[in-house]
Amino acid sequence: MLTALIGLGIFGTILLFMYACTTAYRVIAPRGTDRAVERIQNWSSPIQSAQLDIVRKESLSEIPWLNDLLKQATKLQFLRTLYQQADCRVPLGVFVLGAVVLALSGFLLALSMRQTFLFAVLLGSLLGAIPYAYLLWCKNQRLAIFERQLPDALELVSRALRAGHAFSVGLKMVGEEAADPIGKEFRQVFDEVSMGVSLPQALDNLTHRVDSVDLRFFNTSVLVQRETGGNLAEIIDSLAGLIRQRFELQLRVKALSAEGRMSAVVLLGLPFVVGLLLFKTTPDYIGLLFTDPIGQNLTTIGGIMMVIGTIVMKRMVTIKV
Repeated sequence: MLTALIGLGIFGTILLFMYACTTAYRVIAPRGTDRAVERIQNWSSPIQSAQLDIVRKESLSEIPWLNDLLKQATKLQFLRTLYQQADCRVPLGVFVLGAVVLALSGFLLALSMRQTFLFAVLLGSLLGAIPYAYLLWCKNQRLAIFERQLPDALELVSRALRAGHAFSVGLKMVGEEAADPIGKEFRQVFDEVSMGVSLPQALDNLTHRVDSVDLRFFNTSVLVQRETGGNLAEIIDSLAGLIRQRFELQLRVKALSAEGRMSAVVLLGLPFVVGLLLFKTTPDYIGLLFTDPIGQNLTTIGGIMMVIGTIVMKRMVTIKV
Protein backbone atom coordinates (compact mmCIF):
# COMPACT_ATOMS: atom_id res chain seq x y z
CA MET A 1 0.00 0.00 0.00
CA LEU A 2 2.82 2.38 0.88
CA THR A 3 4.64 1.57 -2.37
CA ALA A 4 1.52 2.35 -4.44
CA LEU A 5 1.01 5.60 -2.54
CA ILE A 6 4.60 6.66 -3.15
CA GLY A 7 4.35 5.77 -6.86
CA LEU A 8 1.11 7.76 -7.22
CA GLY A 9 2.67 10.72 -5.44
CA ILE A 10 5.75 10.62 -7.69
CA PHE A 11 3.53 10.50 -10.80
CA GLY A 12 1.50 13.48 -9.63
CA THR A 13 4.65 15.39 -8.73
CA ILE A 14 6.08 14.83 -12.19
CA LEU A 15 2.89 16.09 -13.84
CA LEU A 16 2.80 19.20 -11.68
CA PHE A 17 6.50 19.83 -12.30
CA MET A 18 6.00 19.60 -16.06
CA TYR A 19 3.12 22.08 -15.90
CA ALA A 20 5.19 24.46 -13.77
CA CYS A 21 8.06 24.32 -16.27
CA THR A 22 5.69 24.98 -19.18
CA THR A 23 4.07 27.95 -17.45
CA ALA A 24 7.45 29.39 -16.46
CA TYR A 25 8.63 29.12 -20.07
CA ARG A 26 5.53 30.96 -21.31
CA VAL A 27 6.12 33.75 -18.80
CA ILE A 28 9.88 34.11 -19.30
CA ALA A 29 10.06 33.44 -23.06
CA PRO A 30 10.36 36.61 -25.19
CA ARG A 31 7.38 37.55 -27.25
CA GLY A 32 8.49 37.43 -30.86
CA THR A 33 7.06 38.77 -34.09
CA ASP A 34 4.94 35.70 -34.74
CA ARG A 35 3.11 36.06 -31.47
CA ALA A 36 2.58 39.79 -32.09
CA VAL A 37 1.12 39.07 -35.52
CA GLU A 38 -1.10 36.39 -34.02
CA ARG A 39 -2.41 38.78 -31.40
CA ILE A 40 -3.14 41.44 -34.02
CA GLN A 41 -5.06 38.91 -36.09
CA ASN A 42 -7.04 37.81 -33.07
CA TRP A 43 -7.96 41.36 -32.17
CA SER A 44 -8.95 42.19 -35.76
CA SER A 45 -11.12 39.12 -36.07
CA PRO A 46 -14.84 40.02 -36.11
CA ILE A 47 -15.70 37.05 -33.92
CA GLN A 48 -13.17 38.13 -31.33
CA SER A 49 -14.30 41.74 -31.49
CA ALA A 50 -17.86 40.69 -30.81
CA GLN A 51 -16.77 39.00 -27.60
CA LEU A 52 -14.84 41.97 -26.18
CA ASP A 53 -15.80 43.12 -22.71
CA ILE A 54 -14.99 46.50 -21.18
CA VAL A 55 -14.75 44.94 -17.72
CA ARG A 56 -11.23 43.86 -16.84
CA LYS A 57 -11.09 40.18 -15.94
CA GLU A 58 -8.61 38.87 -13.44
CA SER A 59 -6.72 35.71 -14.40
CA LEU A 60 -5.04 33.77 -11.61
CA SER A 61 -4.11 30.67 -13.60
CA GLU A 62 -4.07 29.39 -17.16
CA ILE A 63 -5.90 26.23 -16.04
CA PRO A 64 -9.65 27.00 -16.13
CA TRP A 65 -10.68 24.86 -13.17
CA LEU A 66 -7.82 26.15 -11.02
CA ASN A 67 -8.62 29.74 -11.99
CA ASP A 68 -12.27 29.25 -10.97
CA LEU A 69 -11.20 27.57 -7.73
CA LEU A 70 -8.88 30.41 -6.74
CA LYS A 71 -11.58 32.98 -7.50
CA GLN A 72 -14.41 31.22 -5.68
CA ALA A 73 -12.58 29.85 -2.63
CA THR A 74 -13.22 32.33 0.19
CA LYS A 75 -10.58 30.72 2.41
CA LEU A 76 -7.91 31.57 -0.19
CA GLN A 77 -8.80 35.26 -0.20
CA PHE A 78 -5.74 36.06 1.91
CA LEU A 79 -3.58 34.37 -0.72
CA ARG A 80 -5.09 36.47 -3.50
CA THR A 81 -4.51 39.60 -1.40
CA LEU A 82 -0.87 38.63 -0.82
CA TYR A 83 -0.40 37.96 -4.53
CA GLN A 84 -1.91 41.34 -5.42
CA GLN A 85 0.27 43.16 -2.90
CA ALA A 86 3.39 41.38 -4.17
CA ASP A 87 2.59 42.47 -7.77
CA CYS A 88 4.23 39.37 -9.23
CA ARG A 89 4.19 38.66 -12.97
CA VAL A 90 3.91 34.90 -12.52
CA PRO A 91 0.28 33.67 -12.21
CA LEU A 92 -0.92 32.70 -8.76
CA GLY A 93 -1.69 29.17 -9.94
CA VAL A 94 2.04 28.56 -10.47
CA PHE A 95 2.72 29.31 -6.79
CA VAL A 96 -0.15 27.10 -5.66
CA LEU A 97 0.94 24.16 -7.81
CA GLY A 98 4.58 24.77 -6.90
CA ALA A 99 3.70 24.59 -3.22
CA VAL A 100 1.89 21.29 -3.79
CA VAL A 101 4.85 19.88 -5.77
CA LEU A 102 7.39 20.88 -3.13
CA ALA A 103 5.23 19.60 -0.27
CA LEU A 104 4.71 16.22 -1.95
CA SER A 105 8.40 15.98 -2.86
CA GLY A 106 9.52 16.68 0.70
CA PHE A 107 6.97 14.28 2.16
CA LEU A 108 7.88 11.44 -0.21
CA LEU A 109 11.60 12.09 0.17
CA ALA A 110 11.36 11.77 3.93
CA LEU A 111 9.32 8.56 3.63
CA SER A 112 11.80 7.10 1.13
CA MET A 113 14.59 7.79 3.64
CA ARG A 114 12.58 5.83 6.25
CA GLN A 115 12.02 8.85 8.46
CA THR A 116 9.13 9.23 10.86
CA PHE A 117 5.75 10.35 9.59
CA LEU A 118 5.90 13.51 11.70
CA PHE A 119 9.28 14.45 10.21
CA ALA A 120 7.90 13.85 6.71
CA VAL A 121 4.95 16.16 7.43
CA LEU A 122 7.30 18.80 8.86
CA LEU A 123 9.65 18.64 5.86
CA GLY A 124 6.75 18.76 3.40
CA SER A 125 5.25 21.76 5.20
CA LEU A 126 8.54 23.65 5.16
CA LEU A 127 9.14 23.00 1.46
CA GLY A 128 5.53 23.77 0.59
CA ALA A 129 5.78 27.15 2.32
CA ILE A 130 8.67 28.29 0.08
CA PRO A 131 6.47 29.77 -2.73
CA TYR A 132 4.36 31.66 -0.20
CA ALA A 133 7.50 32.88 1.57
CA TYR A 134 8.72 34.19 -1.79
CA LEU A 135 5.44 36.08 -2.30
CA LEU A 136 5.76 37.54 1.19
CA TRP A 137 9.35 38.58 0.43
CA CYS A 138 8.26 40.27 -2.82
CA LYS A 139 5.50 42.09 -0.94
CA ASN A 140 7.90 43.37 1.73
CA GLN A 141 10.46 44.50 -0.85
CA ARG A 142 7.81 46.35 -2.85
CA LEU A 143 6.36 47.88 0.31
CA ALA A 144 9.78 49.14 1.43
CA ILE A 145 10.33 50.87 -1.93
CA PHE A 146 6.82 52.33 -1.84
CA GLU A 147 7.26 53.79 1.64
CA ARG A 148 10.57 55.40 0.68
CA GLN A 149 8.88 57.04 -2.31
CA LEU A 150 5.75 58.15 -0.44
CA PRO A 151 7.05 61.42 1.15
CA ASP A 152 8.31 62.75 -2.18
CA ALA A 153 5.04 61.78 -3.87
CA LEU A 154 2.98 63.54 -1.19
CA GLU A 155 5.08 66.68 -1.54
CA LEU A 156 4.48 66.59 -5.30
CA VAL A 157 0.73 66.38 -4.70
CA SER A 158 0.99 69.27 -2.24
CA ARG A 159 2.85 71.44 -4.76
CA ALA A 160 0.21 70.66 -7.37
CA LEU A 161 -2.52 71.77 -4.96
CA ARG A 162 -0.68 75.00 -4.16
CA ALA A 163 -0.37 75.68 -7.88
CA GLY A 164 -4.16 75.56 -8.18
CA HIS A 165 -4.62 72.07 -9.61
CA ALA A 166 -7.22 69.60 -8.44
CA PHE A 167 -6.32 66.71 -6.16
CA SER A 168 -6.84 64.20 -8.96
CA VAL A 169 -4.40 66.13 -11.14
CA GLY A 170 -1.82 65.81 -8.37
CA LEU A 171 -2.35 62.04 -8.39
CA LYS A 172 -1.90 62.06 -12.16
CA MET A 173 1.38 63.96 -11.86
CA VAL A 174 2.71 61.39 -9.39
CA GLY A 175 1.65 58.62 -11.72
CA GLU A 176 3.44 60.17 -14.67
CA GLU A 177 6.63 61.40 -12.99
CA ALA A 178 7.29 58.99 -10.11
CA ALA A 179 8.90 55.59 -10.57
CA ASP A 180 7.20 52.32 -9.84
CA PRO A 181 5.68 51.03 -7.66
CA ILE A 182 4.18 54.30 -6.38
CA GLY A 183 3.81 55.71 -9.88
CA LYS A 184 1.86 52.67 -11.01
CA GLU A 185 -0.42 52.71 -7.97
CA PHE A 186 -1.22 56.44 -8.10
CA ARG A 187 -1.78 56.18 -11.84
CA GLN A 188 -4.29 53.41 -11.23
CA VAL A 189 -6.08 55.57 -8.66
CA PHE A 190 -6.33 58.40 -11.21
CA ASP A 191 -7.62 55.98 -13.87
CA GLU A 192 -10.29 54.66 -11.50
CA VAL A 193 -11.44 58.19 -10.64
CA SER A 194 -11.50 59.09 -14.34
CA MET A 195 -13.68 56.05 -15.06
CA GLY A 196 -16.28 57.17 -12.50
CA VAL A 197 -15.14 55.50 -9.28
CA SER A 198 -15.52 57.75 -6.26
CA LEU A 199 -12.32 59.09 -4.72
CA PRO A 200 -12.88 57.43 -1.30
CA GLN A 201 -13.42 54.08 -3.02
CA ALA A 202 -10.33 54.52 -5.22
CA LEU A 203 -8.18 55.40 -2.19
CA ASP A 204 -9.64 52.45 -0.30
CA ASN A 205 -8.68 50.17 -3.19
CA LEU A 206 -5.17 51.62 -3.02
CA THR A 207 -4.84 50.75 0.67
CA HIS A 208 -5.90 47.18 -0.14
CA ARG A 209 -3.25 46.86 -2.86
CA VAL A 210 -0.52 48.39 -0.68
CA ASP A 211 -0.45 47.32 2.97
CA SER A 212 1.17 50.48 4.36
CA VAL A 213 0.34 52.27 7.60
CA ASP A 214 1.61 55.58 6.22
CA LEU A 215 -0.68 55.22 3.22
CA ARG A 216 -3.65 54.67 5.54
CA PHE A 217 -2.74 57.93 7.29
CA PHE A 218 -2.81 59.67 3.93
CA ASN A 219 -6.16 58.10 3.03
CA THR A 220 -7.70 59.10 6.35
CA SER A 221 -6.36 62.65 6.09
CA VAL A 222 -7.86 63.15 2.65
CA LEU A 223 -11.24 61.72 3.66
CA VAL A 224 -11.41 63.79 6.84
CA GLN A 225 -10.49 66.95 4.91
CA ARG A 226 -13.29 66.27 2.42
CA GLU A 227 -15.78 66.04 5.28
CA THR A 228 -14.57 68.87 7.53
CA GLY A 229 -12.66 71.17 5.17
CA GLY A 230 -9.26 72.77 5.63
CA ASN A 231 -6.05 73.35 3.73
CA LEU A 232 -5.30 69.98 2.13
CA ALA A 233 -1.87 71.10 0.93
CA GLU A 234 -0.71 71.90 4.48
CA ILE A 235 -2.15 68.63 5.77
CA ILE A 236 -0.27 66.63 3.14
CA ASP A 237 2.96 68.57 3.84
CA SER A 238 2.70 67.83 7.54
CA LEU A 239 2.00 64.18 6.82
CA ALA A 240 5.02 63.95 4.50
CA GLY A 241 7.27 65.42 7.20
CA LEU A 242 5.85 63.02 9.79
CA ILE A 243 6.48 60.06 7.49
CA ARG A 244 10.10 61.17 6.97
CA GLN A 245 10.66 61.37 10.73
CA ARG A 246 9.04 58.00 11.23
CA PHE A 247 11.23 56.50 8.52
CA GLU A 248 14.36 57.89 10.16
CA LEU A 249 13.27 56.43 13.51
CA GLN A 250 12.73 53.04 11.85
CA LEU A 251 16.26 53.11 10.46
CA ARG A 252 17.63 54.00 13.89
CA VAL A 253 15.72 51.16 15.54
CA LYS A 254 16.90 48.78 12.82
CA ALA A 255 20.52 49.76 13.50
CA LEU A 256 20.10 49.27 17.25
CA SER A 257 18.49 45.84 16.78
CA ALA A 258 21.13 44.63 14.29
CA GLU A 259 22.94 42.64 16.99
CA GLY A 260 19.80 40.74 17.93
CA ARG A 261 18.99 39.95 14.30
CA MET A 262 22.53 38.73 13.65
CA SER A 263 22.39 36.55 16.77
CA ALA A 264 19.16 35.01 15.49
CA VAL A 265 20.79 34.21 12.13
CA VAL A 266 23.83 32.64 13.81
CA LEU A 267 21.72 30.53 16.17
CA LEU A 268 19.52 29.37 13.28
CA GLY A 269 22.40 28.43 10.98
CA LEU A 270 24.74 26.95 13.58
CA PRO A 271 23.06 23.48 13.78
CA PHE A 272 23.19 23.08 10.00
CA VAL A 273 26.85 24.12 9.78
CA VAL A 274 27.87 21.80 12.62
CA GLY A 275 25.83 18.98 11.11
CA LEU A 276 27.52 19.36 7.72
CA LEU A 277 30.98 19.40 9.33
CA LEU A 278 30.24 16.29 11.34
CA PHE A 279 28.79 14.57 8.28
CA LYS A 280 31.99 15.32 6.35
CA THR A 281 34.39 14.24 9.12
CA THR A 282 32.50 11.41 10.85
CA PRO A 283 29.49 10.37 8.74
CA ASP A 284 28.88 7.23 10.79
CA TYR A 285 28.60 9.25 13.98
CA ILE A 286 25.94 11.69 12.76
CA GLY A 287 24.24 9.06 10.60
CA LEU A 288 22.57 7.66 13.71
CA LEU A 289 20.31 10.72 13.78
CA PHE A 290 18.70 9.58 10.53
CA THR A 291 18.87 5.78 10.87
CA ASP A 292 18.18 5.09 14.54
CA PRO A 293 14.54 5.57 15.69
CA ILE A 294 15.64 7.59 18.72
CA GLY A 295 17.76 9.84 16.49
CA GLN A 296 14.84 10.35 14.11
CA ASN A 297 12.60 11.41 16.98
CA LEU A 298 15.25 13.79 18.26
CA THR A 299 15.67 15.27 14.78
CA THR A 300 11.92 15.81 14.49
CA ILE A 301 11.69 17.45 17.92
CA GLY A 302 14.72 19.61 17.15
CA GLY A 303 13.23 20.77 13.84
CA ILE A 304 9.96 21.74 15.52
CA MET A 305 11.80 23.62 18.26
CA MET A 306 13.91 25.45 15.67
CA VAL A 307 10.78 26.59 13.84
CA ILE A 308 9.22 27.82 17.09
CA GLY A 309 12.48 29.52 18.07
CA THR A 310 12.72 31.25 14.70
CA ILE A 311 9.21 32.66 15.09
CA VAL A 312 9.93 33.84 18.64
CA MET A 313 13.25 35.48 17.70
CA LYS A 314 11.60 37.14 14.70
CA ARG A 315 9.00 38.69 16.95
CA MET A 316 11.62 39.76 19.47
CA VAL A 317 13.74 41.70 16.98
CA THR A 318 10.78 43.19 15.10
CA ILE A 319 9.94 46.53 16.69
CA LYS A 320 7.01 48.41 15.27
CA VAL A 321 7.34 52.19 15.18
